[in-house]
Amino acid sequence: MALPQALENYRKQYRKIKLFQDVASVLHWDSEVMMPEEGREYRSAQIAAVAELTHVWMTDKSFLNQIQSAKKTIGELPESARSVWTRELEVLMEEKEKADKLPSEFVSEFAKVTNLAHAEWATAKKDKNFQSFANRLEELVQLSKKQADYFGYVTEPYDALLDSYEKGAKANQIQILFSDLKESLVPIVATAPKFRNPFPGLISIDKQTKFCNRLPSLLGLTTKESRLDTSNHPFSTSLGKGDKRITTRYSEQDPLSSIFGVLHETGHSLYESGLSAMPDWPTPLTEFLSLGIHESQSRLWENQVGRSLPFWEFVYPILLSDFGLTDKELPFKDLYQYINSTEKTKVRVEADQVTYNLHIILRFEIERDLINGKIQVKDLPEIWNSKMKESFGLTIENDAEGVLQDIHWSMGAFGYFPTYTLGNIFSSQFFKKFTEEFPDSHNKFSTKGDFSDLLTWLRKNIHSKGKIFDVDTLMKQTTGESANSKYLISYLNGKIKEVTK
Repeated sequence: MALPQALENYRKQYRKIKLFQDVASVLHWDSEVMMPEEGREYRSAQIAAVAELTHVWMTDKSFLNQIQSAKKTIGELPESARSVWTRELEVLMEEKEKADKLPSEFVSEFAKVTNLAHAEWATAKKDKNFQSFANRLEELVQLSKKQADYFGYVTEPYDALLDSYEKGAKANQIQILFSDLKESLVPIVATAPKFRNPFPGLISIDKQTKFCNRLPSLLGLTTKESRLDTSNHPFSTSLGKGDKRITTRYSEQDPLSSIFGVLHETGHSLYESGLSAMPDWPTPLTEFLSLGIHESQSRLWENQVGRSLPFWEFVYPILLSDFGLTDKELPFKDLYQYINSTEKTKVRVEADQVTYNLHIILRFEIERDLINGKIQVKDLPEIWNSKMKESFGLTIENDAEGVLQDIHWSMGAFGYFPTYTLGNIFSSQFFKKFTEEFPDSHNKFSTKGDFSDLLTWLRKNIHSKGKIFDVDTLMKQTTGESANSKYLISYLNGKIKEVTK
């Protein structure tokens, strides 16, 4: 059955907007992976121009008229199709109403400043000098506060920014969740064992690259739809259907850095690949549900799969071959224990799965106070260092290993950090449910390197749902209950028992 013309017209305009948003993603990816640094300023202008253009199209009165006309024709559709179309237009209107609150000149300015800020942050981090980035960060904080004012909020400005990443989430609710989680994590950290790095020497980047290039395909992300590159900060992005980009970074001293970077980013891209496979892509319903759900997909493949015994039973011989090592030079038990070692570290991206969430809680507390005006940019290094001492007992020696270590604030991404821990909570709950339904999955993992049951389960229960449901409904439909941190705590306790047998 052909769609009513009003629905066709609305989708045509929506897809033009989506097309140019993907163009912006290409520009961003290139600026992080391929672009010569001298092109930064002009690239910032290009990105700002595309951002302003798509914002103008999204907020244009004619697009609103198309949406309203589309709503009126839903009744002409078969009854079975009406609820999905109603939800699609609801999701779009939520996005549009948010966009309508931001002036086009603000969107352009924000895009330009964040792109410039990235280069300045990278230089400041390299020089270990927060003061050289402080003025730009202050500008970003003020822009973010202005953004919160445009969006509007009931309780605190931070809620308005948090909502952009995890719709409906409130800082006070997350504070309660994180406080309970922190209380459970502290005794686990105190008893979790630390194991030494078992690699007998430096592992060249060429050898690591050979092994890392195998991993996406092993998990189900083919080379026909993806590519792996190198960047200062690992990331993944979707440039459209059939084009998923992932990056990692390499350390010759510790190859696990690149390996788990690839596993993590592959998880993100598998989710995006699943969304692209939804019927009628692209529509407002074929977008990712929330960053917490997005992060759950990356953390599940990185931790529940990538740090599991069955996974390493399969890939261990391959790693030895690619790295040119023998099992005597790199004993399996030593490697597996190191993979699941726990150690208090200064840097979040180097943190193990036990201490990682404490890093996130620290950042959540700081950025919440920063946006709510309780602390000032100039005081960030001192506040950061004090909290690291309090939470980890560690002394920060310089800004690069302290307040400058993360890229997020240079992106103006205030409100993003909590989604990492929400993702850890979701992923543990999802994986628990999967193993209940597929109790023999570990045998397929270890003997065949076959992860198809898991990917199919994720496609069916999460990827194919897009934005059809809200987060709580998705969690209840998939696992039978709302998000519950007890599954994460149970997983971590079980992991510690496993490696200390």
